[in-house]
Amino acid sequence: MSPPPPRQKAPLLRRLVRWLLFLFCLCGFAGAVYLARGPLLRAFLRWWVVDEPPAKSQAIVALGGDAVTGVRVQHAIELYRQGWAPKLVFSGELFRTDFCENALMQAQAIHAGIPQDAIVLAPCGAYTSTLTETLALRSFLTEDKINHIILVTSNFHTRRARRIARAVLEPAGFVVHVSSAPDERFPADHWWQQREGQKQMVLELLKSVQTWRELRHLPPPPAPQGGTTLEPGPGWH
Repeated sequence: MSPPPPRQKAPLLRRLVRWLLFLFCLCGFAGAVYLARGPLLRAFLRWWVVDEPPAKSQAIVALGGDAVTGVRVQHAIELYRQGWAPKLVFSGELFRTDFCENALMQAQAIHAGIPQDAIVLAPCGAYTSTLTETLALRSFLTEDKINHIILVTSNFHTRRARRIARAVLEPAGFVVHVSSAPDERFPADHWWQQREGQKQMVLELLKSVQTWRELRHLPPPPAPQGGTTLEPGPGWH
């Protein structure tokens, strides 16, 4: 009996056709995504940037790490002028051994016409991350009996800042509303077209992963004193 004829060519041809179809579909999908990148990336931005409605609070807290133009301070000033809180709290890291970032923030606010007695400077520190800064703020604000705040930071930083606030501040009895400051380093309508916007997004994604890892090992916060939340005090602006 003669051996059966070889049957390798047809299966090989079918595999080749399947791979070509797969590559064609993949290229078509990639092309469609590229053509629709603008609306898709804007939709991603609307999800990424957290901008909660402000509420009457005891203080507006501006985080350090501001842009050169001081957009976080300016946004905090606008909220103050709208009457959302009677105090501005400026946080910031140490620039030199004897100079802190929040001194610049204070100078900007005073130059804008904010009265000196409405400004509170949080203790300066050599903060290594937003997490360490928030932990320091928790201690400082608790000592001053402030736990109802509007937290101001740059638009690209809001999602990570809220994640940290939920893990560090809210379990300790704080009420936090995160407010987004428009930042020229991250233009909302075309951040993916500018090098600085791309850089800020990549850095935030990497920092978000690191923050997630750090929060997994975060010790529990101290219990709220008295088990109640402080109401905003007198002296509304």
